[in-house]
Amino acid sequence: MALLLVIILWLLLVILLLVGLAVIMPVLLRVQMSTSPHFSYRVEMRLWGGLAPRLTLAKGPRRRTGAKPAPKPAPKPAAPRKHRMPRLGRVHGSMAHAAPDLILGVLGCIHLQELTIDAEFGLGDPADTGRLCGLVMPLNHAAPLPASVSLHLRPDFTKTCLNGNLSAVMRLTLAALLVPIAGFAWRVYGPQR
Repeated sequence: MALLLVIILWLLLVILLLVGLAVIMPVLLRVQMSTSPHFSYRVEMRLWGGLAPRLTLAKGPRRRTGAKPAPKPAPKPAAPRKHRMPRLGRVHGSMAHAAPDLILGVLGCIHLQELTIDAEFGLGDPADTGRLCGLVMPLNHAAPLPASVSLHLRPDFTKTCLNGNLSAVMRLTLAALLVPIAGFAWRVYGPQR
């Protein structure tokens, strides 16, 4: 019985160690989006600084082949709604004041390692496409971009379109996210509320 207890305690220690390493070491997130020939996306995560195998968090829609989707039944007429106050009421004032700091803190913890955008865009009207091109092209040519950022933007003056591929790799540490979240919780629920 004592041997079984020792084995269980060692297993718990190993599990706690692995969870601790997952929280302390960086997590790599890869986001891939494509709009040609059809819209698709994929979000993958690699724990332990990229040493662990990829885990797919989200995968975009796939184009069905063969079978056509079943027709939707006719919607029933909606019953009149009674107007009543929401349960939670208004957003707490301190929460609204603390939200921008939370967003900036979380964005500060996310580090962009690689960004690749290859896109073709058009607004239908050549004048509007030219205006958008004038706003976007300085990003493509004038600014000195880091080596990890690759932008290939092409305007299409003949039709309305947005086709292309986006690939981004981000690094974040889960333990670093605790600081802005704890600060947000303290500002909202702390003794000064």
